[in-house]
Amino acid sequence: MSKKIYNILIVSLLLLLMTACKTDPLENYFVQATESPDYFVVNIPASIVSFDEDKLDSKTLKDVHSIKKMNVLVYKNNFEPAKKQSEFEKAHKIINSKHYKTLTKINNKGYEVVFSYQGQPTGINELIFLGKDKDYNFVIGMLKGKDVNVNSIAKAIKHIKKVDKSQAESIIEIIKPNIEEESIE
Repeated sequence: MSKKIYNILIVSLLLLLMTACKTDPLENYFVQATESPDYFVVNIPASIVSFDEDKLDSKTLKDVHSIKKMNVLVYKNNFEPAKKQSEFEKAHKIINSKHYKTLTKINNKGYEVVFSYQGQPTGINELIFLGKDKDYNFVIGMLKGKDVNVNSIAKAIKHIKKVDKSQAESIIEIIKPNIEEESIE
C-alpha cells in the first residue's frame, strides 16, 4: 500500500473517531436503553397531532412541520428499586449536563418533569423531557426539529385541532402489553 493511501486512511479513521466522540449523549443513552430489557421505546409520529393551520403564522407552521417524531423511553423494571433510581439519576445527569439548557421544571403532586433543549431558545434542535414519580418510575422523551422556536411550539399547542385516534390507539397497544407484563410478574 502506498504511503499516500495509508495517510488518507489514517486521517479518515481519525476524523471518524472525532465525529463519533461528538455524538449526542442523550442519543447514546437511547441507543443503549433500546438494547436493555428494562426499557421499552415508543416512537410517536408528529402526524398524530393536527393543528388549525389557519390560526398559525408561517413561522409557527414552519417550526411545527420541521418536527417529524418524538422518541420516548419508558423504564419498566419495577423489581429493582435501587437500579431504577440509578437509571433515573443517569438520565437526569445527562439532561443536566452542559449539552442541554433547562427550559422549565414542573413539580406537582409527587410528579416531577424537567424540559431541556439543545440549541438556542429561538432555534431548538432537540427538546427533551424527563418525568418521574416519587417511586422513580420514569419516562424520557426526545423531540427533534430544526431551529424550532419555543414560542412557536407554545402557540401551536393552543391550536391543536385533533389527535389522530387510530395512531393514538396503536401507540397505546404498544405501551399496554409492556405495562401489563411488568405488573403480572
